[in-house]
Amino acid sequence: MRKCVLALTVVIVVLFTASCGGGAPAASNGEAPELLRAVPSDALSVGVFSRLEKGLPEMVDSNSVLFNLDYGKLSRARAAVALCNVGSLAPLLVIEAGKAGADTLDAAAAVIAAADSLKISSSLVTLQSRNALLLSPSATVITVCGRHLAAETSILDAPDFGGVVDALTGSDAIIYRNSGASKLLDSGLCSVARKDLAAFLKDACEWTVVSREKVSCVQPVSEKYFCNFLSSIEEAPSKLAAFYPSGAEFIADLPVASVAAFRKSYEAWRDARVELEQYRKTIGALSRKTGKDPLAWEKELGVKEVVYVAAPGYRINMLRVSKQQTSEGVTANPYTGFVSALYGGLYNAADSCVIRTGNWIISGERSVLDTLSFGAVKPEAWPAKTKAVADMPGRRINYAKDNITIWHSNR
Repeated sequence: MRKCVLALTVVIVVLFTASCGGGAPAASNGEAPELLRAVPSDALSVGVFSRLEKGLPEMVDSNSVLFNLDYGKLSRARAAVALCNVGSLAPLLVIEAGKAGADTLDAAAAVIAAADSLKISSSLVTLQSRNALLLSPSATVITVCGRHLAAETSILDAPDFGGVVDALTGSDAIIYRNSGASKLLDSGLCSVARKDLAAFLKDACEWTVVSREKVSCVQPVSEKYFCNFLSSIEEAPSKLAAFYPSGAEFIADLPVASVAAFRKSYEAWRDARVELEQYRKTIGALSRKTGKDPLAWEKELGVKEVVYVAAPGYRINMLRVSKQQTSEGVTANPYTGFVSALYGGLYNAADSCVIRTGNWIISGERSVLDTLSFGAVKPEAWPAKTKAVADMPGRRINYAKDNITIWHSNR
């Protein structure tokens, strides 16, 4: 089956030096959907949907045997669709099947009979006020559900899940447990290896909730979570729209309001992750190698915007700085490795060459810089001021002062 990639979240959480910050959650009634009481506490992801027919394609690969089942009236029933880790990922459907005690189980009985013929495991259970039909191609998942129900435990008892409930808006939503990223991810993202991405996502935040056009990150208050770091950074102007690179497949844009404030918060985050010593060693090694302290270089340039660009066949870094200076074409980069050392492993360390034009410093390989053009594409509705932007064909994610929004484009 499809490993349900962290959907929009992957793009957000890998931003810049790594992750996104959680916007203020939308108001909810503080009540968790009752169907979640049937989802095991260790499930890696779960979607809550107003209709099963809407949720099934969102969570389960179209080749799954679950799509061969005729759900009848239950296709229009409320449902939760979970991904459970039983050695491998296996889906679990929890479908509302009428009020507890009511004689409304004919539809469920028909589905159970059809499921048995397809060797799909099933169980009919009673929650608080509702009956629920459990279905999975894995008999182990149904056994695990029964054990959790008997112990009266569910995903509602998972650490910090109360924050997830607060972030639910009553509309359809998908919830991801970030610690399960190594199982949920199918692949890397724009030259970031899958294992590196999964390792970072694990500590980016505890839970991510994607609901309509809104993303919420849920985590305890701790400096080790990068989303808390990014939340503390101020909005700043973005000028990339006027200097947009040709052929870009993915762009991560991080405007910098204050170099000093950014550096202080960034180093606190690395310290909380027990990475500050290695970060300082890398900075020191580059200082000795080049004769220039990367921190002094950043301050002298007056960095205003840090951009990562990926496309088939190339990766580049772009810095917008305070002073204009245009170079004579592409030259050797005397400060190779500075951008990735200062802003994180996402940024291209293969930056042997550099070109300066106006307020922009672009670094990468010579063969790439010789052929790139800038400013020919004018992205629609680019935010003038933001904390961070991730842009890709068809979709843009903007982290503004108070929330994270998803904008759909025709690019």
